[in-house]
Amino acid sequence: MKTNSRKKLLVSSVAMLLVAMLALGTATYAWFTSSTTATANGINVMTTKASELQISSVGTDWGTLIDYGIQNKVLLPASTANGVGWWKAEAANRDDFAAKAGTINAIAEADRGAYRFKDQLNVRNNGEADVENVKITFSVPNNYLRVALVETDGKGANLENTGVFKESVFAIDDAPYDAIAGKADTIAITPDATGTLTIGTLTSGEAKYYNLFVWFEGQDPDCKDTNAGAIIDDIKFTVHGETAKQN
Repeated sequence: MKTNSRKKLLVSSVAMLLVAMLALGTATYAWFTSSTTATANGINVMTTKASELQISSVGTDWGTLIDYGIQNKVLLPASTANGVGWWKAEAANRDDFAAKAGTINAIAEADRGAYRFKDQLNVRNNGEADVENVKITFSVPNNYLRVALVETDGKGANLENTGVFKESVFAIDDAPYDAIAGKADTIAITPDATGTLTIGTLTSGEAKYYNLFVWFEGQDPDCKDTNAGAIIDDIKFTVHGETAKQN
């Protein structure tokens, strides 16, 4: 749709992540133990205003509504340096987030659903005019919660590039932490605290694909028992841009 006037496009998307901490038994020792869990409810994305920008996820067509279908999903703390390898561990005591020596183990692919949420949040320009200044904005409501939007080719490629993943991690602040990369290895990551993923210009019909990860980062200093029990507010994603001026 060609126009001589500059028109703002707004796709408001809401991903609702309500997390309640559950302590099983009378004593817990650290976030990195099987006795500390969290539950996630109602993760979904929907648009509230029609525009040329569309969204999609894995297994859904382009449109104005995404329902990830997550209800009462249990999540355990984990750590990852690239989005490919995921690791679990135990801490020395309930006031320490550091992984205890000898307890770091890889999380099998079949078991990762208990440690992280993974899907896609993709954006497409379905109009005839270019859309400029396309961004995804959101807020991370808890400082040991991590959200990663990692650009891919639509098939999950590029995740093996550690640098791409490192630049795609968001948190409530930008305090560096050492993500587990292997039993004896870590990689320093400085999360982005802006809550803004800049896509730039989408030409007519162009799409960008992003793998979406949500997890509790066990290597974050605040991921420990003394901070358990908090209820985490919703995560709200907004996809927006501006129609390019046509001559």
